[in-house]
Amino acid sequence: MAEQSFFSELRQRRVFQAAAVYIAVAWGATEIVVTVVEQLFLPAWVSTLVVIIFMVGFPLAMFLAWTFDLTRDGIQRTTIESRRGKATIVLSFLLLVAGSTGLFFLIKPAEQSRGSADPDVPPHSVAVLPFVDDGLKPADAYLTEGLSDELRDQLGRSGIRIAARSSSVQARQQGLDPLATASRLRVANVVEGSMRDQGNKLRIYVELIEGSSGLALWFKTFERGPNELLQVQQSIAEEVARIVLDEDDPVVAEPATRDVNANELMLLAQHYERQVRDRQVVDHDTLLEAIRLYREATEADPESALAHSRLAGALLYLGDLDSAEAPIFRALSLNPDLSEVRNTLGEYYWLRGLPGAETEFARAVQLDPNNADALHNYGYSLWLSQSHSPAPVKDISLLFRRAMDLDPLSVSRRAALGELLGQAGRIEEVREVIRGIRQLFDSVESYRAIGWLKELIGEYDEAIAWTIRARELEPGNPDHVSKLAILFALIGDPETAERLESGPSLGLLFQLRRYGDLVDDGELRMIDDPGDIEARFLLALAYNATGQFASAIRVLKSVGIPSTSIDQPVRSVLEIEASFTFVNALAGLAEPESLELARSLA
Repeated sequence: MAEQSFFSELRQRRVFQAAAVYIAVAWGATEIVVTVVEQLFLPAWVSTLVVIIFMVGFPLAMFLAWTFDLTRDGIQRTTIESRRGKATIVLSFLLLVAGSTGLFFLIKPAEQSRGSADPDVPPHSVAVLPFVDDGLKPADAYLTEGLSDELRDQLGRSGIRIAARSSSVQARQQGLDPLATASRLRVANVVEGSMRDQGNKLRIYVELIEGSSGLALWFKTFERGPNELLQVQQSIAEEVARIVLDEDDPVVAEPATRDVNANELMLLAQHYERQVRDRQVVDHDTLLEAIRLYREATEADPESALAHSRLAGALLYLGDLDSAEAPIFRALSLNPDLSEVRNTLGEYYWLRGLPGAETEFARAVQLDPNNADALHNYGYSLWLSQSHSPAPVKDISLLFRRAMDLDPLSVSRRAALGELLGQAGRIEEVREVIRGIRQLFDSVESYRAIGWLKELIGEYDEAIAWTIRARELEPGNPDHVSKLAILFALIGDPETAERLESGPSLGLLFQLRRYGDLVDDGELRMIDDPGDIEARFLLALAYNATGQFASAIRVLKSVGIPSTSIDQPVRSVLEIEASFTFVNALAGLAEPESLELARSLA
């Protein structure tokens, strides 16, 4: 039969052996090329080109194997005289053409899909991934994170839409390649690189990769001393801005400082501050070290607005509002048109309970519509401002969604949106947020967020299940135990709640309605930790519940209630609840003046 004849011809002409040898050589060569590309920091498209060459060359190699024989006398062309042999050659040639055509149409759609830009992705957008530590001295390890952070900030101030830091860090930690990173973060381009020690110099490799194709648009290797890192940063920023903005001479924002010493101090300070903020636990010693370095940076470059602003931000995170006042207003006087400065000023006003926070957040968003932190803070301030009714929840949620679009791999951004929707009673939309978190994340932080959102919409059993999963992954965190105790109290299981938390927290005592114990513990807490505002709010609730209305009013007045709720936007949901507690305490006194004030507040 013709089919048997064809395969007989293939065996006789040693086509199968040729195919096996070709595949083995191609596979080995490709592995070598990939290794060389990685080690010599060559662009990624080199590996892709080699693979395409071998794929396109395979049909040609098979045709040559069919047409020529390797004999003792050398390579000779095969001659076929029989009619069946000629028919077999024609059939094999047609199969070769069909195979080559099929290979072409297999590759072409993939290349087209990779090369075609998504119309929903902003063209002038970039994700700057943390640079890879490829062999730095331990003392210099912070430079990889610092250079990428500063590039991200400088490019963002140059008019480029930048993916937020937390999402870029997550993309690196998840091991996403440039194509997956661009797709997940919805950016058109990706900047990545590596750093290593090269004698007394740093060897820095960086490339700008097109997100739709994975091809390198630009790449360069720098060999500079540590004191020349600012020059490297500026060179990278200028080249990336030129290509992304498609301008021959783009206007590139100045770096945070032009002083070499101030720059190194700020990079190290940011490294320590990030350690604290990423853990979401106030490690005072580490944070104080960051503050010390920021202070030295402001002394090395007194004209750097961002150095003063970042010092103020770290002080605010520490809770030292008095010390934060001077640097934030110094930053404002140096450059009032920086979004970061306006956002930090808004945080200062917010924590002080002063009017103007909402205005500053709005100004920060106006100066940089891609500042995810400012978008979040502006939305949060609108949400809790008494000058707004619940009606504009849709508009406020747009601010949260814009922050989430810029920071799509941040659990906290999604949780904030879910909290807003949950407080507004939009249960189905909260469930949609939860589904999004489950699809994208598998971490302790995501389990905590889902547990909180489930609690918010009243699904306590599921909240317990997710909190248990978080505790299993992070058994040393006492917060999981406290949360579980409160959740069991909410479902009416006080025995389990008390068994989980041997020394009940104030929150658990409140949930268990043990108001007498809450009063005793709360009064001790006010002595031991007078700055614990939440403890004062809970103590006031317990005073109300036990009929000690004058004591409740005294405690609430000590933290600015009700003046904050009358004249200024409140700063948290707890303050809203505390304002209602104050009104109830006034009514409980049943005195003419207190009743009149309670009516006016209500």
